[in-house]
Amino acid sequence: MDFRVYVVIEAPILDKKYELLVPIDRRIHELIAVLKKGIPELSQKYYSNRSPQIYNKTSGEIYDMNQIIKDSNIKTGTRLILI
Repeated sequence: MDFRVYVVIEAPILDKKYELLVPIDRRIHELIAVLKKGIPELSQKYYSNRSPQIYNKTSGEIYDMNQIIKDSNIKTGTRLILI
């Protein structure tokens, strides 16, 4: 079964918010790769030389890039920041 969570990802450098349904069986770095493919601004100069980090907006927690989403505290309604 394909389970997903609804999250809001804010990209302050772009001054934009993105609402996504994210599969829970993916790793954090795969989420970032999908974002970079689907959002042209993320593939341009802002993040071209490094991989951005994902933070929990409420707690400030930085997520391990190899962590699987279902094993994290990312749940439906979680607000994330992409820096």
